[in-house]
Amino acid sequence: MNRPLFGGLLLGTASLFVLLSAATSQDTEESAIVPLDAHGPPEISDLRVNSDEIGLYEKFEITFDLSGDWDNPFDLDQVSVAADFHAPDGQQLAVPGFFYQEYRLDENGSHRTVGSPVWKVRFTPVRAGEHSYQVIVNNKGEKITTPSHTFSSVQYHANHGFLRISQTNPLYFEFDDRTPFFGVAMGRCCGDNAELQRLYRRFAPVGGNYNRLFLTNGPYDIEELNTSPNRPDRGLGRMNLETSWNLDNVLELGEQLGIYHIVTLTNQWTFNHRWEDHVFNKANGGILDAPDEYWTSEQAMEYLERRVRYIIARWGYSTSVFSWDLWNEYSAMPGSDLSVAIPWHQRMARYISSLDAFDHVIHTNDGSLNGRDQMHQLPEMEVVSTNSYMVTNIANVAEFWTKRHTGQFHKPYVLTEFGTGHSVGAVGGYAGMDPERRMVHDGLWSPLISGSASTGLAWEGNWLDHEIFYTYVKAVSRFVEGIPFSKRKWSPVDVASLRFNNAHTSNSNQSYGDVIVEGWSGNFRRSDNVPDVFQIDRDGHVDHQESLNAELTGSPGRRDTSSVAFEAEYPGDGEFVVYITEVRNTEPTPQLTVTVDDEEVLREDVLALEIDDYHPIMHNQYYTIPISGGAHTIRIENTGGGSFVTAFELKDYIRRDALDLEVRGLQCDDYILLWLKNQKFTLLHDLMDVELKPQPEGRLELEHVPDGTWIAEWMNTIDAASVRTEVVESTNQRLVLSTPVVEESVAVRLRKM
Repeated sequence: MNRPLFGGLLLGTASLFVLLSAATSQDTEESAIVPLDAHGPPEISDLRVNSDEIGLYEKFEITFDLSGDWDNPFDLDQVSVAADFHAPDGQQLAVPGFFYQEYRLDENGSHRTVGSPVWKVRFTPVRAGEHSYQVIVNNKGEKITTPSHTFSSVQYHANHGFLRISQTNPLYFEFDDRTPFFGVAMGRCCGDNAELQRLYRRFAPVGGNYNRLFLTNGPYDIEELNTSPNRPDRGLGRMNLETSWNLDNVLELGEQLGIYHIVTLTNQWTFNHRWEDHVFNKANGGILDAPDEYWTSEQAMEYLERRVRYIIARWGYSTSVFSWDLWNEYSAMPGSDLSVAIPWHQRMARYISSLDAFDHVIHTNDGSLNGRDQMHQLPEMEVVSTNSYMVTNIANVAEFWTKRHTGQFHKPYVLTEFGTGHSVGAVGGYAGMDPERRMVHDGLWSPLISGSASTGLAWEGNWLDHEIFYTYVKAVSRFVEGIPFSKRKWSPVDVASLRFNNAHTSNSNQSYGDVIVEGWSGNFRRSDNVPDVFQIDRDGHVDHQESLNAELTGSPGRRDTSSVAFEAEYPGDGEFVVYITEVRNTEPTPQLTVTVDDEEVLREDVLALEIDDYHPIMHNQYYTIPISGGAHTIRIENTGGGSFVTAFELKDYIRRDALDLEVRGLQCDDYILLWLKNQKFTLLHDLMDVELKPQPEGRLELEHVPDGTWIAEWMNTIDAASVRTEVVESTNQRLVLSTPVVEESVAVRLRKM
């Protein structure tokens, strides 16, 4: 029920006006200009609440009119609003209030004001029983308060509460009631507001539950690029009321659909690519001459704290908010030396902690996959969050770095962005490069099966809103449903053997599989410790892989590379494959040269291909070099100009009975999770038009498995179809599974009975 306490009418909620966007109202003004100033004595009037009986973990909202004297309602030196709440157990919580304007959308999708601006306080009860509260206003040193009022919180239905880091297993997430949560994610951070809400209504029904939102650009840009001189709510120190209303609606939809959000507060992109429009730019009435001053300017930090206070006041109540992400890619921000970036992060994290009555998780995001250890290990940074672009075998990359980050920092790890590259619009975007969404698929599954707290977040664009993506999400969500990630201690599975049913068994007919080697051409902080020759051991591991530059530049600079060499010992005759995925600079003409043991075996200019719609970002050619058995040094060099991006494959190199079938997995005492993937189901092999050969039925033996009876549920991860369900036995700590034919990818979850 909507009950006015001091008389008056309660305006409809924001969500109502989304659903009824075409509705008309006598209270509607056809101007979107909102007056911000007030001139008079401070007085609170017409205080009303959304209900005097609120469900546990649901929004309790106080709305009231406020008169007073101010020019800018977002300036705390002029006016500040808060409410003190007393919970049934005696806990006292202070919650900031905020200035608000209701809107509706007209038939063109434009914002139209509804009524006059008001003030609000939002609160979420976390305990059942009677709560008391009073509103406190400070207007230029004059303080006024309301009488104390009460409301009751009741548990209407099962609401799990806020999403937290697990107290049992700190690598995973769980709710206040200790219900485990695994993030089945997408990375739709910005873009059109109505489009995102449409996507959510497709994403949630197939099990999607996790996304990231930028409050820095696009429909949820609260301040950073709001420089319109004719709008009172634009400019430094002022909050965009329209985009704030947009965020109200998307978070309310998230609450309804069970979608939880990483909320990103600051973005290097707006400083690097839109500085001419940025509110902090002196040219726009800001206070900074250059972006790098942002890290050390006391005034800039105070302005950001003002914005953060507004964000926490308006959306801190929401259970749909999982975390406050201080940056998108802080490492790409000018001047981001750790000597200034670390104190900045510590200050902002502590400020948020002092304000946020609901203790949301706090972290930052590094644009490099490996990131910087000193930042990751800060106690104020509760999650490790990094991004990956410009690799073509995301399954290998995500597995290695998920295990590295969780093992080193003992915190949840989230692959917060991944994609094929940058500036790919000329080739049809990510969908043009990866129409099968192979990278999306592997970026969902590899973090999951390697110990991440969520799937990877595939970057937005035309990659995601497609039936293929939603089917992939459905498969993942079915697989993780009911798995108690946060309540168990997980470790990688131990594979004793994997053999196809038709595999040779005699020593004279041993089988050898392939090894894919890929370096870094972006979004990675390569080590300066670069060996003259990279060693590839008999298990296919590359030493100093963190130093491997994938881009070969004809006229190398300090951080560039013109050649790379590998030392490898082939068990018998095999092949070495050089892949050129992209030509980044065509002038002067690049030239590929390959030598084996100092003998030149290939020299060829890397020229534009004579094919329709050729673009150098999709060069996608490969060169196969026969290699005899034994130890060899193989050097790949750009002996021309320009630059090109490489990857490599060693054919018939590693001892493997199941030639092109990869097995990854996690286990605990009563669950085993396995992912079996065709090695050639990668973006790399799709770009190169390499045939995908089905992998035959086989026999997989695991060791160090608790003895007992297990239910095994097999799933095709491509179409989300069930393959079979069976009961299997483990004895002597060994478990044998019969693997099905694997064309692309299957998964199996086992539960001990």
